[in-house]
Amino acid sequence: MTIDRHKLRFGPYNTPRFKYGAKVVCEVRGEVTIVGMTDGRIQWPLARRGRGNSSPVLYKDLVRAVKREAACAIKHWWGVGASTVNKWRRALGVLRMNEGDRLLKRDHAKTDWAKAARAKAWAKARDPERRAKIAAAMRGKPRPPHVHQSLLRANKGRKLSAEHRQKLSAAARRRSARPPAAGRSWAAWEDTLLKSLPPAEVAKRTGRTLAAVFLRRHKLHLPDGRTRRERWNRGRSQ
Repeated sequence: MTIDRHKLRFGPYNTPRFKYGAKVVCEVRGEVTIVGMTDGRIQWPLARRGRGNSSPVLYKDLVRAVKREAACAIKHWWGVGASTVNKWRRALGVLRMNEGDRLLKRDHAKTDWAKAARAKAWAKARDPERRAKIAAAMRGKPRPPHVHQSLLRANKGRKLSAEHRQKLSAAARRRSARPPAAGRSWAAWEDTLLKSLPPAEVAKRTGRTLAAVFLRRHKLHLPDGRTRRERWNRGRSQ
């Protein structure tokens, strides 16, 4: 199956009648003066504004074509470059991929080489070595915000099976993850500070509360760290 990339899907498009020296309104440059004719497959009026260079006038059937036809078809039939087509699309508020581009992409997906490429990709998708490389490359990297939001929307209200929950728990245990209610886990460097600095200084350097520092010292079987007066005041308050 062959694809005609230059097919005009929403034509026909006719060269407008005009007179040399006539003033017309271009969607890009405003009022311009027609000074010539292009030699493209679809001939089109050339116009100039002031002393500038002449270029095709974006008006009449060309406006309709730029809005709907694929970019490669516009370049082929009107004999312009990609930058000109992009400029015309911006002036008309056309999306980067319009209706013609989408239809061309759909037709390409039906070709034999595209089908073979998809079959090859599907066969490779579950290759263990490939999946391990992807996992290693992504490990430790936070997902982009839009991906995170998409996952939240997709999984909101979803009920996980018992087997799935067991797998998630096992994975969390392997990476020593803690549930949100448990708070931020203590790092090795923070434990080192606990053993060498007063509690108030540890709280200042780690950004934790004094209560959290005292609790951690207790779990590590370290001295309380309070002065006698602090312990006496605490006992009275209790």
